[in-house]
Amino acid sequence: MIQTLVPPPIEAPAKPHGPLKGRLGWALTPRALTLLVAGCLLAVPAFFHPRWIVAMLVWDALVLALAMLDAILLPTPAAITAGRRFDESPVLGQSTRITLSVTHTAPRILEVRLTDALHPYLDPLPATHTLQAFPRDPAQTSFTVTPNTRGDIALGQLFLRYRGTLQLAERWAVANLEQKIRVYPPLERSPENSALYLLRIRQIALQKRRLHLRGIGREFESLREYQRGDELRNVSWTATARRAKVITREFTTERSQQVWIVLDAGRLSRTAFELRTKAAQTSEESSTLQLTQLDQASGAAVALAQTVMQAGDKAALLVYGRSIQQQLPPASGPAHLRQFIDSLAQIRPESAEAAHLAAAARLKHLQRRRSLVLWITELADTARRPEVVDAAADLARRHLVLLILLIHPELDTLARREPNSVEEMFHSAAAVEVPERRRELIVRLRAQGVLVVETTAGSVQSDAINEYLEIKARGLI
Repeated sequence: MIQTLVPPPIEAPAKPHGPLKGRLGWALTPRALTLLVAGCLLAVPAFFHPRWIVAMLVWDALVLALAMLDAILLPTPAAITAGRRFDESPVLGQSTRITLSVTHTAPRILEVRLTDALHPYLDPLPATHTLQAFPRDPAQTSFTVTPNTRGDIALGQLFLRYRGTLQLAERWAVANLEQKIRVYPPLERSPENSALYLLRIRQIALQKRRLHLRGIGREFESLREYQRGDELRNVSWTATARRAKVITREFTTERSQQVWIVLDAGRLSRTAFELRTKAAQTSEESSTLQLTQLDQASGAAVALAQTVMQAGDKAALLVYGRSIQQQLPPASGPAHLRQFIDSLAQIRPESAEAAHLAAAARLKHLQRRRSLVLWITELADTARRPEVVDAAADLARRHLVLLILLIHPELDTLARREPNSVEEMFHSAAAVEVPERRRELIVRLRAQGVLVVETTAGSVQSDAINEYLEIKARGLI
């Protein structure tokens, strides 16, 4: 699945670069400048012996002549072809290797310096890379970057400076490698967790096969002879006609459920937190990545969708802020998962409060049949009752709603802190009051049939999957 998300490689011939449309795209190298400065040192003995002036001029003229010869022997930019290739799909917070390549047809070895105009969303911006390019033999250099933002980003041109054998002159060129790539949310679960989830899914499937609840649900199971008390709507008239006796269809619980994953992209989803990630090259080291709650929720949504499909259910997506950002109807399969990931890569947190009631109304319109709604959001701390509470209670009349609420452990730390000033006392009092109001709202939600789980942004993925599997195991949907 990951391979299909890798941006296509791009290749382009080099063109002259510099003032006057590249006609002045030349420069002396540090070696040439050093030799010229060394020649100027001959002017020191010229104070005592004037003939050293002549020696200095001859030396500098010789250096300049060699630099000019070196520049003339350099191939034109048209003889050079450059390319850029991503070795992995760009994923938020994960190292991605990029390979730059250069091929030329000149009959000499070139030293080429490459500067790739990448987007600031790829961190860190790469320094200049140097490689030796042999005739007609592709030369490559690789480096890694770490995307720090999801979505579509534009990559720029590749700038080249190449030198000849003497390395006294260099020529400038540029290759048009502009392309648009998409940075995806985290796609992979850890191997340990994936194995555990698969094992749990198989246990649930085995448990359901043993129970085999006939007569419940609307999924066709078998035909049998009509019995007193059977509903007329279940009579199979075609089978009745063939067998010359009344035949009834027997149903069982649906094996494939529809699961909606709903993400709140309102102002609270912009909350940033730091996540420690392991670097790709040195697994022993770790780095800190700045993420928003929506980034982490989108990664959890991808993992949830994978688990839902592995469990035989159909996954659907709804992301909203003030308006609907993304929506996907229930489906399963690799193509649908690809659409899922593409949609999540493009969502953005908004600065305004999300319209929860409008999102609930849209979901009720899209989904008539009872389904499971996994809703990742946060309770706003307001004097009034948060809108998401009314929206979840409204949805729970038709669907099974699991509200996955993101909390901030810093509040507990702040509440336990002993204040040393009036200002700290005010902060501690507020930190105590916020969880109290939250607990009251959660009690009210549960009384209205809404399932609630509290988690942090860092562990939302595992907690959401575990709750979904628990609901499957208990047969609540």
